[in-house]
Formats: sequence, C-alpha cells, structure tokens
Amino acid sequence: MSPRIDKGAPGALKTKQPSENKTTLLALWAIIMSMLLTALDQTIVNPAMPRIVEELQGFSLFAWVSTAYLLTSTATIPIAGKLGDMFGRKPVLLISVVLFLLGSLLSGAAPSMVWLVIFRGIQGIGAGALQANVFTSIAELFPEPARRARWQGVVAAVFGVSSVIGPALGGFITDNLDWRWVFYVNVPVGALAIVALVLYLPSNKGVGERKIDWWGATTITGAVVSLLLALTWGGQEPPRGYAWTSPQILGLLAVSVILTGLFIWIESRVAEPIIPLHLFKSATVRLISMITFSMGVIMMGALYFIPLYVQVVQGQSASSSGAIMTPLAIALVITNILTGQFVSSKGALKPPMIAGAAITVLSVGLLTLLNVSSQPWEVTLYMIIMGLGLGLIMPITTIAVQESVARRDLGSSISSVQFFRSIGSTIGVALIGTVVTNSYISNINAAPGVASLPAPLLTNVQEPQNLLNPQVAASLPVEMIDTVRGALTNAVNGGYLMALAVSFVALAMTLAVPSMRIQTSNRKKTSHAAAEDGTPGAAQSMSSPSHD
Repeated sequence: MSPRIDKGAPGALKTKQPSENKTTLLALWAIIMSMLLTALDQTIVNPAMPRIVEELQGFSLFAWVSTAYLLTSTATIPIAGKLGDMFGRKPVLLISVVLFLLGSLLSGAAPSMVWLVIFRGIQGIGAGALQANVFTSIAELFPEPARRARWQGVVAAVFGVSSVIGPALGGFITDNLDWRWVFYVNVPVGALAIVALVLYLPSNKGVGERKIDWWGATTITGAVVSLLLALTWGGQEPPRGYAWTSPQILGLLAVSVILTGLFIWIESRVAEPIIPLHLFKSATVRLISMITFSMGVIMMGALYFIPLYVQVVQGQSASSSGAIMTPLAIALVITNILTGQFVSSKGALKPPMIAGAAITVLSVGLLTLLNVSSQPWEVTLYMIIMGLGLGLIMPITTIAVQESVARRDLGSSISSVQFFRSIGSTIGVALIGTVVTNSYISNINAAPGVASLPAPLLTNVQEPQNLLNPQVAASLPVEMIDTVRGALTNAVNGGYLMALAVSFVALAMTLAVPSMRIQTSNRKKTSHAAAEDGTPGAAQSMSSPSHD
C-alpha cells in the first residue's frame, strides 16, 4: 500500500516545495524565538540559585524552585497540546509567552522562597504550553521526514545555544547586577518572540469541536503532586518532613498510585484523552517514552546541583559556575546539529541513540567521582562528555516517535513525549534534591564538632549555601568550612549515584528500540519497526507525513 497524505490533518501545511522559502524560514524563526524563552530559563537560573537561597533563606526549598516550575509545565503540556489542536498553534503560543513573562516578572520580585516557588509555578504554566506546541509547529512546517530531521536537529540546537548563553549570563548577572535580573532578562526576549509570532507564524485553523480531558488532567496532576510531596518530605524528621514508613508518606504514595490507575481508566474511555493509550501499542513509542523520562531525570536532576557544588565546595563565583556549564552546551549544540545532518543523510535512527545513551552513562559515572579536591577542569570535562551524549540522543527521540505514528496522532504523540520528559525532569529534581538535602543534613549533624557549635553557627552550617556569605564564612573555623564542603560533596555524590542507575536503564531501553530508518534524498527508506510493533503506518514507507 502506498502512503497517502492526510489532508485533513489539523494545521498541516500543504506546501510541496522541496526547499524552504522565505515565509517558511520566517515562521521557523518565530518558533525558535518562542522556544528560546523556555530553553534559556532552564539554564540561566541555576548559577543564581545558591545566591537566591542564601538571600531568601530556605535550603529545604532549594529543589522546589525548579520542581514547582517543572510540575506546572508538566501538567500544562497535554492540555496546551489539545488547545493547540482545537484553536490553532498561533494563539496558544502567544498566550503562552504572555503567561511566561508574567511569571518571570513576579519571580524577579519575589520577597521570599515560598513566593518564589509560587511564581515559578506560574512561569511553568507558560513554559509547558510553549513546549507542547513548539515541536508540533515544526512538524507542521516540515512534513517530509528528511527535511524535518534536518531542521529539527538545528532547532534542537537552540536549547544548546541557550545553554551556552544561559549559565554564563546567569552567573554574570548574579555577580554584577542582582539575581532578580535572571528573571527580568526574559522580558526583552519574550517581546521579540511575540512580535515574531504575530508577524510570521501562519494562522492555521484548529479543530474547534475537540474537547479537553479535564478529569484526566486533574488525576495525573494529583498523582504527580502526591508523588513529589512524598519524595520531598520522606526520610526527614519533623518539622522538615516525615519518616518513609510514616502514615503521611505512605498515604501520599497510595494516593499517587490510586490516581495514576484512575488516570489510565479515564484515558481508556474518554473521546479525547490527554495521552491516547493506543499510541503505546507501538513498542517504539513505549520505549522512547521511557528513554525521554530517563533523560529528563538525568539532565535536570544531575545538573541542578552542579552550580551549588562549584560555588560552595570549589569556592568559585557564580560567573565561574556558569562558565563551567558552557562547554556542555557547546557540545550539545554541535552534536544536535551533526545528529540532525546524519539522520537526514543516512536515515538511521538507532545508532546515534545508542551511542548517546552510552556516553551519558559514562558522564554520570564520572560525576560520581567528584570530591572536595576535584578541580574545575574536571567538572568541565565531565560536562563536555554529558553534552555529547545528550546531544546525540535528544533529537532522535522526537524523530523516532514522529515516524512511528499516524499523521492524525502527530500532535498527541509529540505532546506525550514532551510530557514524559517533563515528568522525568520534575521527579528527577525532586528525588535527587531530596537525596542531596537529606544526606547533607544527616552528614553535617553527624560531623565531629558540629553539635558543640553555638546556635547561630549551627543554623548557618545546616544550610551550605551560607558559606557564600563572607560574614558567615569568616565566623566559622577553617576545619568547619572543610566539614561543610565534605558533607555537601558526599550528599551530591549520592544524588549522582541515583542518576547513574537511571542512565543504565536508559541505555537498556535504547538497545531495545526497534531499528528504523527514514527516507533520505538519495535512498528509499525501510523500517524494521513495523514488523516488530505494528505501528499504524510503520509498515509503510515513512516518506509521507501521513500514515494510515
């Protein structure tokens, strides 16, 4: 059977031009400007976090500044994907940018850690809506697989470019201006994104009669919130939290399981599910979902504490901690682009995915070797290796899912992959954050001489970022400063060991992904995935943007 183009696909562009014209490239630029907002925000805040927590005081909420953002963005992704299907991508993207900018302004003005967590949640709503519609907009601009692969590699590199700019810019702002400007800097970028979207993005009509699965959104959000609260509060003593076997933690875990089961039941019965369960009949979609979940855990969970380690343990400035992250971003940019070009010319999807997962395992393993004597160049080297691994695997996951589903499921499948990546990032930060904070408190309280410290000094050493305050550092004996640095290093290593276990799972999943190819300009495409997973359309040539 020869594949046909699904002319009824919502928002599909019906151009057959083999090369990109000016209109298409300007539309792509508008999408990139929107993507730059969320991509920049993922990295610019990290170098400022130790200073933020030092000023607002709240080490126990360190991970929640990111977790709140990731949680609301995760909950928003499937809903915003449906809204984009219903009303078109352009209006949803415009509203998303406005919400993101509102959250940025409020976060910059936050008077306390609690308010910062709340305002970051607002910012996350805009970020999730952007993520849900940006990649689908790209797929609609470039229906042909080879062109899409080429441009998706370039577009994915925007995350790398922002990662190059983000840490260095965040460190510079923190050292020379004020940490609040790491949020205010989003305003000019967002203004440019709004102008570009209004002027250049086509106004494609959505399918207005489609409905939003509000019950599904409510149950999955409740399940994730319950799990995150259990992971955050578990293993601590009151008033910080509760024992893992306490009724509170066991109750939260039970609620999470029950709501997850209810979510699956709802999704199997509603007409317009948030995550269409039939997509997971495909082995490729199932495995890619697990891989993207794992990559979210590794990327956000493992990297979140690097600036804290570099500033507190190695005594570097916020600018230096940002500079150490820059090589990761450069490696990510290069491999993103090269991966897109490789797939576009060779058509093979699985080899770069396996290579990327293997390199990621190596990089996380090296991070577990960091100690109080490690030099900045060691962290830089490990960041480069991680950037190479992530840059190889990230573009492939999106392309593989796009090529494994029918055209009519394109928006839902991309949103689902983004959803699992975001869930992984959210749980990764919360889980690894809990390991780091709980381990640090345990390590520092058990350290010799800590119990005999005066109450004010004891309070200071229980929050390691306080060493960034010169007055606090001067009030502590040199050996106590070394104790704090050692306790933090051991705690961070515990988090990296957890990330290492997840990276091995991701590698196993990439090995299990069915082999598949896309059509290139000089080769007809074949796919082994069809025989293995029965994906709608996979048994046909994937040269068409639509599968029946």
